[in-house]
Amino acid sequence: MVLGSAPAEARAVAVADTLLPGQKLMSGQYIRSRSGVFTLIMQPRGDVKLFQRGVSLPLWSSGTWRPGSVLVMGTEGTLQIIYGRTKVWSMGIRSAGAKLVLPDNGNLAIYNTRGKAVWNRHMVIGTLMPQSKLHAPDPAGREVIMYSVNRVYTLKFLTTGNLVLYKNGTSALWSTGVKNTWPESYGWVGPNGAFYTVNKDGDITWFYETRRDGSVLQLRDDGHLVMINGRTVVKTFH
Repeated sequence: MVLGSAPAEARAVAVADTLLPGQKLMSGQYIRSRSGVFTLIMQPRGDVKLFQRGVSLPLWSSGTWRPGSVLVMGTEGTLQIIYGRTKVWSMGIRSAGAKLVLPDNGNLAIYNTRGKAVWNRHMVIGTLMPQSKLHAPDPAGREVIMYSVNRVYTLKFLTTGNLVLYKNGTSALWSTGVKNTWPESYGWVGPNGAFYTVNKDGDITWFYETRRDGSVLQLRDDGHLVMINGRTVVKTFH
């Protein structure tokens, strides 16, 4: 399925609401829920966005920016954005044979071969890549929570705009300490390696600057929340 003038060899790679293992979306291509309400499209600038019919803002996006990139449902189970031979972005966990599905409720998800969802659009698993976002709950359902791979630890926004690290969903281990009420806040790692939390008006409410381009945020299975650059830990928050 194609929007605009994608090249002929890029056409008909998606199957209705599903991206099967090894299939890809090139610039302008999309999958759509069977109801026609939700559309996931690979943008020419290299960003993947999920739209709801009649709503101008996307419900979810990859946050990437590399024109000419391709979205690939990897055969090993992770959803990837590839530019040439470079993996720009990835999401999900390894689960061979998994597929990406956009159902009628708009909850984009990766399902394993047993039919269990191992990732959905409300989740970041393990690593927050540059320009991807964590998001507080909002009326449009844009909440995104970070999980350790073992699912014991979560990093999530409260409606006040405070970003909190939890163990088992109840024990608070660390937070940004934001005390003002900033509903619909979000957090992201910039390409310059800085980690920000931002309110809905775009004002920075908290930040940490690594000064190392390409750094990422990781939530590890031992509960450590760290900024890393390559293999180097540049900051441990907890």
